[in-house]
Amino acid sequence: MATIRVQRRDNRTIDEIEWKAEELEIVEQPNGPAVAALLAAGVGVFVLGLLTTLAEANTDVADWLNFKNRVGPLSGKTIMAVAAYMASWAVFAPLLWKRSIAMNTVLIVTAVLVAAGFIGTFPKFFELFAA
Repeated sequence: MATIRVQRRDNRTIDEIEWKAEELEIVEQPNGPAVAALLAAGVGVFVLGLLTTLAEANTDVADWLNFKNRVGPLSGKTIMAVAAYMASWAVFAPLLWKRSIAMNTVLIVTAVLVAAGFIGTFPKFFELFAA
């Protein structure tokens, strides 16, 4: 129930509008598409961090990720991270299309993936694995 109260100059309070929740016809929509986008973003960031660490740990991986010589392995890392994002979104979207999923769980999983990917891009971290 929602009530809008208006106070007049003579300090009288008048209920102007009053609704009941049943009158508003609130319908919960599935949040599957939003969940798919969030999870795919987390996967993309995680893949970027993973590839950054792997490229430092192994010269063969760094050479494989060297798609453009002027850019170096960064070109392959970013292209593969975007490809992982797009592929995971393409997989998650149809699976979760009509579903409602607890947003707390999704946000925690996405935050863990983003944090892990973010840590993987820090030089202090990936230099621990330098070949």
